[in-house]
Amino acid sequence: MRFSVLIFLITSCYCDVDFSERPRNFSVELLYHTQKAIGGHVVISPFGIWTLMTGLAVGATGDSFEQIRIAFILPRSLKTVVAGYKGLTNSVLKRASDGVSLTSKNFVFADDDLFLKPGFKQTVTKDFDATIKVLDFKDSNDAAAKANNFILNSGARVTNVLFSEDFEQSRMILTNVISFKGLWTSPFNASDTTVEDFYNENKEVMGKVKMMQQKGEFPLTNIVALKSFVCELTYGTDEAYSMLVILPHPGVKVEDVYKILENITIPDIIARLQQDINDYGLDEVEIKLPRFKISTNIVMNRPLNDMGVYDIFDPAYASFSRATNESIYVSSIVHKADIEVSEAGTVASAVSAAVLSNRFGATRLVADRPFLYFIIERSTATVIFAGIYSKPSLY
Repeated sequence: MRFSVLIFLITSCYCDVDFSERPRNFSVELLYHTQKAIGGHVVISPFGIWTLMTGLAVGATGDSFEQIRIAFILPRSLKTVVAGYKGLTNSVLKRASDGVSLTSKNFVFADDDLFLKPGFKQTVTKDFDATIKVLDFKDSNDAAAKANNFILNSGARVTNVLFSEDFEQSRMILTNVISFKGLWTSPFNASDTTVEDFYNENKEVMGKVKMMQQKGEFPLTNIVALKSFVCELTYGTDEAYSMLVILPHPGVKVEDVYKILENITIPDIIARLQQDINDYGLDEVEIKLPRFKISTNIVMNRPLNDMGVYDIFDPAYASFSRATNESIYVSSIVHKADIEVSEAGTVASAVSAAVLSNRFGATRLVADRPFLYFIIERSTATVIFAGIYSKPSLY
């Protein structure tokens, strides 16, 4: 009999406040497949999903491991995977930054009669800093209550993560909870926020937004090859984290920018912004950005299928023999994420030859049409949160 493993990833991002290539390289692809599955307007945590899938890879074998490895560009050696994970998470999560709070916590909830191999338990607890909690899954209501209480008491700012039905057919539940809270280095003045129109790519009014605005010295460039204007807004006093806002040129669709992002990477964009600063310095520019709040709740099975991950979801083919001798598979990977962006902040490689920059005309960025955004740790260019804003609302 094959038993299922349920995977949960909970993320939140609140406004008020050579291995490192892995999570940033697949981030755009993951965002593309996720938005395709739910129709645009979305927020996800590529870093959180990468964290969860890397932990899952530690217990997988055969094609189950190989498919995860290829999709998430992991090394073949398990020892290298673990070492790389520890090094990158230390860089991304352990940065002391005044005005920014970023936490990521991993949990493994196991049924009380499921035997987990000692090596797997040691790896997830020691190397992935995960907490293993044994519960009686047969009493699903009690198991859900205890799991939620355990997550809440760990300091995670989320409630009601798991439900009784999640435990009914499962033997093990892996959960990652990641949250980001960042204050803008240069906050917007709430008194300057005005209600304005928001348009689609055809210049048709879609609705109204509360548009934040300010003038200041911000990195802003016009990347011709990307068909977009790009601005970087930093968080905290040491500017270790930032939001990249990618606004397609008038008449250009977000989907068109996706295709180009296959060849122009996030590090390329960061390098271009820095090159402009080196060449021209920082000029005063005008920034207009909607206040917004987005929540996403999606089963990631289909996006991961589109990225080539199949076997872990199939009872006949899933192989997790590094974790247990029992036949288990992943029934679903559930991703829940929120982001809030307001006047105070956000509560949640070498430059390619194809990247051509034209600074002329990049004196203002008015995000009054669909745009992409990426919250990154700047030293590694790791994408922590990513999303698309395409459905206006008065938040």
